[in-house]
Amino acid sequence: MSERETKVLTGMLDMIFDTPSPGSTGTSKDMPLGVGRGHVDDLFAKLRRHSKPLRWAKDPSSSLLDQKKEAMGHCSTDQELLEWAEREVFEESRRYEEEARRAIAEASAKGGTAELPMLQSPIYAQMIAHLMRTFRVHYNDPNIALFIFHHAQKLSIVSYVFGCSTEAYNELIETRWTCFRDLQEVHQAVEEMVVNGVPVDSRTRKIIESMRRDLGSLELRDGATEDRQQEVLKALTNVEWLVASTAEDTSRRAGHSWDQWKNEVSKDTSLEDWSFDDWESLKSLPSTSTTGRYRGSGRPGRDRPRSRREASMY
Repeated sequence: MSERETKVLTGMLDMIFDTPSPGSTGTSKDMPLGVGRGHVDDLFAKLRRHSKPLRWAKDPSSSLLDQKKEAMGHCSTDQELLEWAEREVFEESRRYEEEARRAIAEASAKGGTAELPMLQSPIYAQMIAHLMRTFRVHYNDPNIALFIFHHAQKLSIVSYVFGCSTEAYNELIETRWTCFRDLQEVHQAVEEMVVNGVPVDSRTRKIIESMRRDLGSLELRDGATEDRQQEVLKALTNVEWLVASTAEDTSRRAGHSWDQWKNEVSKDTSLEDWSFDDWESLKSLPSTSTTGRYRGSGRPGRDRPRSRREASMY
């Protein structure tokens, strides 16, 4: 690592460790995730930019990822898998941060250049998304899938930046829709992606397209009134607008088509200008207060009481 790279990483680590974790800010848990204004405005964009050039980590056939997936396969129940995830994924995330903290302190004390450790495991994002899908599909437990995402989100800023990637957000959106038909929560997830500079991809757009088809059949089957159909259509249009505007902006900044990231992962610099927690850019959207839900009025996996196995992880 060059002296310049060391200085860049040192500055980012100072920003991280001087910033309270999302879980300790005292804000309402229903507020969108964000970091306060001031010296950490561009922290999120910087971390995402430096977390991308790991081309090999995006290869699902990498030996490290295969080893983790094989270990997951040895869990015979969802309880065992949840305990394994806490031990092998989230505890590992904490260890990476602690090692980075020690390394930056030692480098600062010595006043010279040093090889600094990685902020997170190179497969952390893939593991979060794979755990979510496994709980949702294999164990038919979407609530635990949502819990995995929110646990990674609240664990620390670094955990959120490196763990809650496009792949994890796609799992979140698909779970919210396919399992709960919760259009309002889908809108909130997409809004978080836009504000925090998480790029959309072809799968994100396919999920949103499938939602429009599903909504058409649901409204016809349930005999919804014309007013109700207009409300739902307005909410869906807002979601589609967010996805389309994000994809177009990413394409314009990067100077290539939406899907070219598949072949140029390490060259993507499309998010360098993002400002973390910039909710002002969303004020031009129409009101979404009329968005509705198809099943229940609560927020599955969020407002419900935690089970014992979930509470044990906090």
